[in-house]
Amino acid sequence: MTGKGILVFIAAVILAAATAAFGAVTFVYPSPNTWVERSNYLILKLNNPEVTGVRIAVNGISSDLLVVGSPEYRKMFQDILIVQPVWDHGRNDVTVESFIGKDRAESAQAQFYFAPRGEGASAPPEFKPYVFHMSDMEKRCSGCHNMEPSPAQLFSTLEKENPCVGCHRKMLNVKFVHGPAGTYSCVYCHTEKVAPRYAVTKREAALCNECHEDKAAEFRKRKYIHGPIAGGMCEVCHDPHGSNHYGQLKAPVNELCLSCHEAIKKTPHVVRTSTGEGHPVGGRKDPSALKSGREMSCISCHNPHASDVRYFFVNNAEDRMVLCQMCHNK
Repeated sequence: MTGKGILVFIAAVILAAATAAFGAVTFVYPSPNTWVERSNYLILKLNNPEVTGVRIAVNGISSDLLVVGSPEYRKMFQDILIVQPVWDHGRNDVTVESFIGKDRAESAQAQFYFAPRGEGASAPPEFKPYVFHMSDMEKRCSGCHNMEPSPAQLFSTLEKENPCVGCHRKMLNVKFVHGPAGTYSCVYCHTEKVAPRYAVTKREAALCNECHEDKAAEFRKRKYIHGPIAGGMCEVCHDPHGSNHYGQLKAPVNELCLSCHEAIKKTPHVVRTSTGEGHPVGGRKDPSALKSGREMSCISCHNPHASDVRYFFVNNAEDRMVLCQMCHNK
């Protein structure tokens, strides 16, 4: 469900216990007063076996009544309900009403904070990061999930054998998937023998450059290095698992660039034409990349990583007219 939409009822898992009980309903994931960076699941444990229906409201927008009392449902999912939300950016107030027949049984409330794209630093201090892979949490999922995989299973590149896929498959349902994620090579970055388990012991360039040292060496040769690259902040722009945007970017190219370079949006760019407009930066095919079919964007002219010239021109030429001639060659 979006913050303004409908909750989608999806598959469930069986959990043996709860993280924070509120009468007939337990919020298992996320835990109340935590922040998450992915809008994947809302997992509830129904503590009252007589409950037949549940209605969920996010920021005042309610779902339809979800039927959970049929014999078929209980046989398959027992006392667990999983819905797929898309949280509003920031604070989310969630209310869960349980019903026995037509009568409302109980109501439970919780707050979560959604901080996408690694924006956890923006979460208010009363919201703590949600951490799952702790021993007490893992025990709750062991009824259905392999929480003690063997080394062979952890390193398996087969979907049916890899233990991470069962819960994290949705990360890969995107257009551009990072190579290690696409081959289920999770433990190349996520370490088992740390606390919490499967955390990454390195982040950003310290981790990325273990595989991408060739790119790092290429950037170091250049006279000018883009600020995020100089600071080793790969994840400011790139999602390490994948995204629906070229290069596993966290947003479309122009949206991502202009999130920092806001002044560019306020004035005509490069030149002012007879119509008073600037040079187009989107909305048409990139003449310099016709074979790839790529749309014109900031990276049509600017290298987002490094260059030998001040404005990061892709052709490394100081003369701006030489850059123009990449497309305007008449």
